[in-house]
Amino acid sequence: MICPQCQDLIEPADGATGRTRCRHCWLPSPAPVCQDCLSRPLPLRELRAGFVYDGPVRAALLTLKHQGVQALAPLLVDLAGSLQTASDIDVIVPIPIPLLRRRRRGANQAALIAQALSDRIGLPIDDAILRRRGWWGPRQAQAQSRADRRRIVRGAFAADSALANGRGILLVDDVATTMATLNEAARVLRAAGAQAVDAWTVARAQ
Repeated sequence: MICPQCQDLIEPADGATGRTRCRHCWLPSPAPVCQDCLSRPLPLRELRAGFVYDGPVRAALLTLKHQGVQALAPLLVDLAGSLQTASDIDVIVPIPIPLLRRRRRGANQAALIAQALSDRIGLPIDDAILRRRGWWGPRQAQAQSRADRRRIVRGAFAADSALANGRGILLVDDVATTMATLNEAARVLRAAGAQAVDAWTVARAQ
């Protein structure tokens, strides 16, 4: 579904190319933790991503999300290569989307990616730990800044403390941009008692 010529255009973001990335936000950084993350610690312990959000990967993720070509989810996970999770991570939690948005799209793209990742690395999925509040959810596309996105997504999630308490959770989504969504989900999960919260996305916006 992604031809060899397009695969050659895909830029890895897995750190294997020798380009150092901040372990918290996974942006290029000369140090293991970038200055931004040092000045503003994140609820999310670590983020990893397979690719830079550009070119064929961006087109594939938009096709998965808006056109419902679900076979792209396992393909992208396979192309991303190996993933090593921390020893204290024991469950995968896809980022939930509001009910009306899921009905409109036909599926939650994060859940499709999470299932493919679960099949690959053997960790179970528990999509009952985290839920999305509201029917449609915040319109982050209207945000003009990172601060706007953090404000808009505040309160978008609720976590089941009985399921989250003491767990090591790997959040999964399609792409990390400002990380507002991932950090809000991680904040709620940590408040509900999660022992650790890491994240993996197919792509990372630069």
